[in-house]
This record gives sequence, structure tokens and C-alpha cells, in this order.
Amino acid sequence: MSSSVSLNTPYAGTTTGSSVSTATTTTTTTTTTTSTSMADTFLTLLVAEIQNQDPTDPTDPTEYVTQLASMAQVAMAEEVATEMNTNAILMSNLQVMALGKMVGDPIMVQTTTLEVSDGAIQGRIDLDDACTQVDIHLTDAIGNDYDIPLTGSAFGPGAVTFSIDPADYGIPPGDYSVSVVTDTGEEEVPVEVAGVVTDVRIPLDGGTPLLNVSGVGEVPFTMISQFGVPDDTPAQDVV
Repeated sequence: MSSSVSLNTPYAGTTTGSSVSTATTTTTTTTTTTSTSMADTFLTLLVAEIQNQDPTDPTDPTEYVTQLASMAQVAMAEEVATEMNTNAILMSNLQVMALGKMVGDPIMVQTTTLEVSDGAIQGRIDLDDACTQVDIHLTDAIGNDYDIPLTGSAFGPGAVTFSIDPADYGIPPGDYSVSVVTDTGEEEVPVEVAGVVTDVRIPLDGGTPLLNVSGVGEVPFTMISQFGVPDDTPAQDVV
């Protein structure tokens, strides 16, 4: 009868009633301990297992030792994960504070877009192969293209700096995508542009902080390629 179902009732053989009792006890324990830690749940289940084992065929004690060792490893892993999460939050906060202090600082960022205004565009590209012709290619929102050839007889491999005055090429102010075309057909040449950090925005969804850089617009802080801007631009690379 139901009044005989209890964790303290000794094992009475492999009867149907005993099997139901064990299943009911396990389910109840699991349900009522959802808000407790994993360690508490494990210990509760372990005690229930010991109380309800078959006295004629008891569980090997080494199995309990193995289970306890496994639980200790899980608990340690939980503690390490919690500590790592705490450290990650701390590092994120320190990172945001450091980014806030960058307002007004000159930097270089890798980008595929530009905000063209009246000022010159200073930047750098990185070529994998040597070539004899390099064009900076700008495209506006409605598809107008502007090709700006860099002066010089040879370029790369390696870093090639440039300085472009948009007015010299009739490029009106606005937003543009930027790419590089070479006579060797090199694809996806990284473009870096110099600018000044005007503000830092922290997305409300906890995403990557964004820097608003003059001449570029908003970019993730991970796109910073250099702090400060070099003032030595080789003459043969200047447009």
C-alpha cells in the first residue's frame, strides 16, 4: 500500500511495488532539488541509492568512491568556470574603461568603408606580392566608382602608405566602400585608415564596443591596427 513507500524502508526484494517506490523517490528528489547545487543533488541521490540497495547484493564500495571522485571533479570544474566568468567580466570592464580614455587619440583601423569629407585620407595597404600599379577604388551608395592610382613605379610586397585629397579627384563628401585593385589581381588587400577617436559606444545588448573614428565611422575596437599615426609617408607612395 502507498503508506509503506519510504526511503527508510529496507529492500524487500525485486517486487513491482519496490520498483515503483524507488522510481517515485528518485523523481521526487530530482524535482525538489532543482534550485540546489549539483553537489547537493548528487549527495541526495547517493544517499537514496545506498538506502535502497539490495542487501543480498550490495554495491561495490569502490563504485561510491569513483562517483564521489567524479563529483569532486565536476564541482571543481564549476568553480573554475565561475572564476573564469568573473575574470572575463572584470577584464571587459577594464577594457571599456581603457577605450573611454582613447577619445581624442589618433589611431589606424582596418576598414572597408570611408566617410569622405574635405580632409585628406591617410592610410596604408599591405600587399602580398610586388606590383607596378595600385589603384584605391571608392564606390558610393548609388554605385558611382572612383579610381585613384597611387604614384610610383613599383609597390610592395609589404606596407604601402598613401595620402589622398578627395577634391583632386572630384570625390564628393559621403559614405564609400573602399577596395584595392592591383595589376597582379591580388584580392582582398587589407586597407588601414588613420583617424581620431571621437567617441566610444557600448551596445546595450552587451556586444563589442564600437569606436567612432573620424574619416571612417563606427568600427569594432577589434579593428584597431595601430595606436598613433606615423608621420613619415614615403614620397613615392603619395598621391
